Amino acid sequence: MSVGCGRAVEWDGKILTGSLVVNGVATKVTADRATIHAYAAGFSDALSWEIDRCRTEIFEKLVPFLIRQNS
Repeated sequence: MSVGCGRAVEWDGKILTGSLVVNGVATKVTADRATIHAYAAGFSDALSWEIDRCRTEIFEKLVPFLIRQNS
């Protein structure tokens, strides 16, 4: 299985949105603050501005969880 990330990761203050490309198929994925706090190591108490500033790093940390969730 090959996995890649789409280019844009967005944070709207409530939901982190991005896309994963798994075996050539793009899938839009989302994570709320609770998911970020639970599954993105180092961001267990991140504030909104921290999530916005580090959204790409957070998304990359969430990729294994998001793949499992969307499989």
